[in-house]
Amino acid sequence: MAPLIAIDQSLFLWLNNSLARPWLDPVMEAATALGNGFYLFPLGLLLMTLFAKRNFRRDFVFWASTSFISFIIGTLLKHLVHRDRPLAALHARIADHQATVHVLGPSLYANSFPSGHTFTVFSTASLFAGLYPGLAIPLYTVATLTGLSRIYVGAHFPLDVLGGALIGLLSTAIVRRWIIPRWRGDQTAAPQTQNTKPSR
Repeated sequence: MAPLIAIDQSLFLWLNNSLARPWLDPVMEAATALGNGFYLFPLGLLLMTLFAKRNFRRDFVFWASTSFISFIIGTLLKHLVHRDRPLAALHARIADHQATVHVLGPSLYANSFPSGHTFTVFSTASLFAGLYPGLAIPLYTVATLTGLSRIYVGAHFPLDVLGGALIGLLSTAIVRRWIIPRWRGDQTAAPQTQNTKPSR
């Protein structure tokens, strides 16, 4: 585990430092905000208004389900793993001027794994990509950018982001496996009638 953690920390420092640009800061701040439900919720409603049409209620139930599942899994893992965030894990190296961390937004120190912003946006993106296939590429692009932004702003290690993405995808897989078929079955089931001719 120690070698993996060392690689994760080195990759974080490389990405966090090499990508930092003044012009990129507002872009990454906007991308990271999409992992916040305060911004993601109205955007999701807008997408459903434009694309769900008569299936708005159905799609909202699916979205609420995958969001709830990812939240439960992600929150449990955060409290079970208790991983330090970059500013805490790298504190000694930062204090000795052996490392620097580019930070945007609040300074965070605890519960790093998994990235909450990432599992939130990936659960939404993966569900909507299945419901509205024409949006799959932009949805996954934005979700990936949000995950990368969590490294850029100094809040998470790459493994935190990867874990968050997998949780988001898993939550949607659960909804597709257990909830969507049941909903469609309830909506499409109809009694079959047989045409019989009266016997003579």
